[in-house]
Amino acid sequence: MTSVIMVAIGAAMLVVAAFAFRLTSRMGAVAILLGAISLGVAYDNIAVAVGRLVGYGDTLSAINLPRFWIHAIAMPLLIVVAGNLVGRLGVEQARTRNVTLGGWALVVMLMVIGFVEDVVRLDLEPEDAGDALRYVNAGFDGPPLPAIITVLAILVLGVMAFRYAGFPWLFVGALVMLIAAPIGSMLLWVGNLGELVLMLSMLVTMAAVGGLPVPTTRPIPRPR
Repeated sequence: MTSVIMVAIGAAMLVVAAFAFRLTSRMGAVAILLGAISLGVAYDNIAVAVGRLVGYGDTLSAINLPRFWIHAIAMPLLIVVAGNLVGRLGVEQARTRNVTLGGWALVVMLMVIGFVEDVVRLDLEPEDAGDALRYVNAGFDGPPLPAIITVLAILVLGVMAFRYAGFPWLFVGALVMLIAAPIGSMLLWVGNLGELVLMLSMLVTMAAVGGLPVPTTRPIPRPR
């Protein structure tokens, strides 16, 4: 059952990516970035889903290897996407020079930590997750700080969007991810479903900034 759920989540992520790329004409590079990250997360889900078909061994190990690069390098960039969108919602606090530089510094720091934890110290070890087969990193033992800090940063940006622009959906998506993440350590698909909700909330935010109708409590500034 886990494999089926992971396939469904992966397929949904591909849809998110497709819609993000379609917003490129309205949103520019940030839409391409969200689409690319969504493709990476889709791969992460599908790589786990095909494990039961491939079986443990060199092939599945090779399939799983890019998952760790995706989490180390791509996921912190969601902070960049969220910060850009919140600023374009009209939240001036998210557009100041100090916040922008601080945000990029945080992203770079998280990427370096993730690279050390998930790439430099990578030691692949097989692990069953329901009926899904995957490889995990036995070389690092501890909480995934880059992932936790990324979600918390997006949650803060979501609070800013809700408070100053009356736009709740980014906050809702980050909150769902924050709740789903610890459950995902016991039920893998719950954490991945939380990622899907987070990505959908960012897509909805992008659509709103791009001028598409999205329910909110205040008018959204015109795209720029």
